[in-house]
Amino acid sequence: MDYEGMQTVVCDAEENDWLSVSYAERKYIEPEQKKPRRKIAFKLNKKIAVIAAVVLCVTLLATMFFVDGGFSKEVFDTVKAAYSASIFNREEQQPVVSTIALPSNVTLVEVTEEGVATFNGGRAVMSFTAGTVTEATEDSVTVAIDGDTSIVYKGFTDVYVEANAKVSANALLGKYDGSFTATISVSGQTVKQVVGSDSQLKWNV
Repeated sequence: MDYEGMQTVVCDAEENDWLSVSYAERKYIEPEQKKPRRKIAFKLNKKIAVIAAVVLCVTLLATMFFVDGGFSKEVFDTVKAAYSASIFNREEQQPVVSTIALPSNVTLVEVTEEGVATFNGGRAVMSFTAGTVTEATEDSVTVAIDGDTSIVYKGFTDVYVEANAKVSANALLGKYDGSFTATISVSGQTVKQVVGSDSQLKWNV
């Protein structure tokens, strides 16, 4: 049959007895996939690491102490104390802040960088706190507030108390002309970190 120049050939096929066709179902074996290796993760506890480091340092120092006869026990104790302090005493010591009220008859003029507070406002010097007079001179009085802290008043023209006298807050210590000064002393050292106002003195130790 021809369709516009194209020929179509029709072939008749006969089924022969000798030709047999069979189909076999193929089985495809997939290659085994390698199982991913498990990664062993070691998680170290921070506290365990610190303890291990301490044990290691102590062990090394102990070994040096027993092996080397010239290794001083004082060095071992010093290193041990310093290392223990760095671990167990991490908190910084906060300064102790103390405050005292000022008598109503004084006016604060200034506080210098050396911790010297200057007052005026009258003629009478009254004790800022209760305490014991530990020293009295012609122009100064020292009043101990406790075993460590004292207030040293200077600039008197007249002193009305003697050493070992017990005084209360606002007790009359003496008189002055113009102005007088007061300093805080802790363990025999003048405190320089002093802040004053119209009603109080505050210092850090």
